[in-house]
Amino acid sequence: MAVSDPIRWMRQAIRLSKRGFPAPNPRVGCVIVREGAIVGKGYHPYAGAPHAEVMALTQAGESARDADVFVTLEPCNHVGRTPPCADALIRAGVRSVAIALRDPNPRVEGGGAERLKEAGIEVSVGLCEDEAKAANWVFHEAMFRNRPVVVLKAAMGLDGRVALPSGQSQWITSAESRLAGQRLRAELGAVLVGRGTVATDDPSLTARIRGVVNSPVRIVLDPEARLQGSERVFGPGAETLWCVAAERATEAQFPVRMGADGVDLEALLTQLGSRGVLGVLVEGGPRTITGFLRSGVVDWIVLFIAPKLLGAGKTWVEDLGFQTLDAVLAVSDVSVQKLGSDLMVMARVPRPL
Repeated sequence: MAVSDPIRWMRQAIRLSKRGFPAPNPRVGCVIVREGAIVGKGYHPYAGAPHAEVMALTQAGESARDADVFVTLEPCNHVGRTPPCADALIRAGVRSVAIALRDPNPRVEGGGAERLKEAGIEVSVGLCEDEAKAANWVFHEAMFRNRPVVVLKAAMGLDGRVALPSGQSQWITSAESRLAGQRLRAELGAVLVGRGTVATDDPSLTARIRGVVNSPVRIVLDPEARLQGSERVFGPGAETLWCVAAERATEAQFPVRMGADGVDLEALLTQLGSRGVLGVLVEGGPRTITGFLRSGVVDWIVLFIAPKLLGAGKTWVEDLGFQTLDAVLAVSDVSVQKLGSDLMVMARVPRPL
């Protein structure tokens, strides 16, 4: 590609992509360069909004002709909520398109790049691929697994306790940790809790941060339908799936298959995937978290740890049934980040229990 310093421009597109919370769509950023200067830039802010390429082309106007485009994900070549971005780039008369990542979605993979090549546009793929994949990790992993990504999240003191014996838990962790938790909800696109958490905390489970237009889907596991339906989680602000055993679910509830140990979580993930859900943030309580770990469907664990000792009360996870140290769950890809006075620990769960 003739344009100078292509890595610089692609990294700008990747940074732009992180501004959006477009679940269940992928994050995408786009930069249009002509004669060494940016003439247009954009990102996909939320599902239903213009795509990154269209935003950048609109800003560039006529300056897009014979310009070089840097986009973090292969331009779409199908009609969804918006027209195909590949056609928009062709109509604008761009000279070249650098793509960081091919779209792993079978509806798109290769189609956008080939459409551009057929129109005589120079196309390259793979520039800053790993960085773009990291910025779009939820979408990439969901496509790879062919089901929603499952992330367990818990906030606790140094002793692993998530509440005092009275049930009080607001707030153990810092404002910075809570903001990071809100961002996780928005990135993943769905948040899940068990009946006990709703009964004890009465949470709204929305993502109250700048840039979020479509709040995450709220999922409540209540197989015996013991909640009233008047709790805050069932109020306005986002869609709520009230998961009740299929044999007793009403029209207002979401019927789920039951297994020997409760809700069949693999079947539930299949249902959620068919609805377009890319990721699920499992926020508790401890019994629900333990059930997900025992089911072997967890991909990541994120723990927010405050420098406090609660001394008594519930811990974030219950008995997993291990009898020897050789059998315990060993996580991998562990990262630690300081958030205010807290630590955020993130780790991959490499295998089923």
